[in-house]
Amino acid sequence: MSDNKPLKAVSDAAQQAGEAKDTNPQDPSVISSGGAAPADGNIGQIGEKIGGPFSKDGAIGSQFDASKDGIAGHVEKAVDGPSKPATQKK
Repeated sequence: MSDNKPLKAVSDAAQQAGEAKDTNPQDPSVISSGGAAPADGNIGQIGEKIGGPFSKDGAIGSQFDASKDGIAGHVEKAVDGPSKPATQKK
């Protein structure tokens, strides 16, 4: 069984940062999924075209889905973005 303490610490830190942000899901940060580079834009479509692990459900691509618990999900929560708002309580 793996130790989830580091992941919980990252998730908790992202939650606290997101709650302290001036932005909100209706007025998203430029680095959120609703900001300058949405997942379904030109950059996000590259992984889908390559497919396999780079697709949105693949091992690598899923890390960049802002609604999940990967890298992008933690960033999304930290900036209180629309796909995973920190202001939406757990």
